[in-house]
Amino acid sequence: MINIENFTINVNATPTVTDGLLKTQSPVAVREELTNMLRIISEDPRFLRQTVVIPDECEQYGFVEGEFDLPSLLYFLADMLE
Repeated sequence: MINIENFTINVNATPTVTDGLLKTQSPVAVREELTNMLRIISEDPRFLRQTVVIPDECEQYGFVEGEFDLPSLLYFLADMLE
């Protein structure tokens, strides 16, 4: 399971300056930024030896049931987006 300490993610329902920038950028540029961010996060030492458990019900979304290495999974997702 993932155990993340001292890690904050802010999610705003109201538009911000960043939201405005993302809306004006091409989908390709946004995808590239997401790809780069996933690769950077996958190299964060705080995620070493962290795993993700994907339950059986996620097969309908294209994921195989099992326990996976989090950094490898993030890097794989970045590769799939590319």
